[in-house]
Amino acid sequence: MTAPRLYYRDEACTIYHGDYLDVLPALDVADHVITDPPYDLKTHKGARYGFRETSSEIHFAPADVAVIVPRLLAAARRWVVAFCALEMFGEYRDHAGASWVRAGFWRRTNGVPQFTGDRPGQPGEGLAIMHAAGVKKRWAGHGEHAFFEYPIVCNGPHPTTKPEPLMQELVTLFTEAGETVLDPFMGSGTTLVAAKRLGRKAIGVEVEERYCEVAARRLAQGALPLGWTA
Repeated sequence: MTAPRLYYRDEACTIYHGDYLDVLPALDVADHVITDPPYDLKTHKGARYGFRETSSEIHFAPADVAVIVPRLLAAARRWVVAFCALEMFGEYRDHAGASWVRAGFWRRTNGVPQFTGDRPGQPGEGLAIMHAAGVKKRWAGHGEHAFFEYPIVCNGPHPTTKPEPLMQELVTLFTEAGETVLDPFMGSGTTLVAAKRLGRKAIGVEVEERYCEVAARRLAQGALPLGWTA
């Protein structure tokens, strides 16, 4: 096991540079996990994010859901929310077992059509929603649908940067003030920025140092309220 490298820390957020498989065993259990793991090889091959070709920009190991899911669940006391390709819902459900709760959906309001024209375009991305088994669920959404509509971030600091308002909504719905949110696939740190804005603590893990630097700069600039409310 490679010892995690502490890359950044402030009063609310901590970033570790390293592979999540090496870092998570050395961390305390967080209250929640909200994250965007790699998708399967078929999804990433030739992938576009909006009109941006991303398949050549991301160096990733294709998702092994059988490995990812148990580690995410072991890292959280309560909610685990993971973005995934729609075709991967079955894998997440099967490997989550009794911890599986629901499939959610992010509709990308500015998503591109299917350029070949011979099949429907992909309307968005999934959210695999899981929860620690045997623990009472609490959710601020009051039973509303797990359906979210936000545009793709174009020309963001990471090839698959998630929109900050979307991450703020997820943090608001699934966590409570003062709790700790863990993102083991941090990217450019949008989950941490959203958590900090909303009075949560956050821990990020990222295998590529260049994105640790991007996230650290974003957090060091300060996370002032944007006026968004749930």
